[in-house]
Amino acid sequence: MSDFQYPSWQKPLQDAISEPHLQKLAEKVAIAETAIFQRMQELVTSPGGNHESAAIREACKELLKIQTQRLKWPAPDGMLADCLE
Repeated sequence: MSDFQYPSWQKPLQDAISEPHLQKLAEKVAIAETAIFQRMQELVTSPGGNHESAAIREACKELLKIQTQRLKWPAPDGMLADCLE
């Protein structure tokens, strides 16, 4: 049983968030990004995915924080810059 409401992408996201080793973190981030992207593609044709879409937006902010703060990737300019807190 899963404690996640949307396990197809929340589980990989949690795996990335909780990964302590930087050597493995980039791979886990990529897996989470892929899972989120695939689910977003599915939501395009699904009615009533507003709550999940909002949760995905928050997940993307979390991934961006991991990328810029833990992996030290350059911070994006423009629209995504406001995701960094």
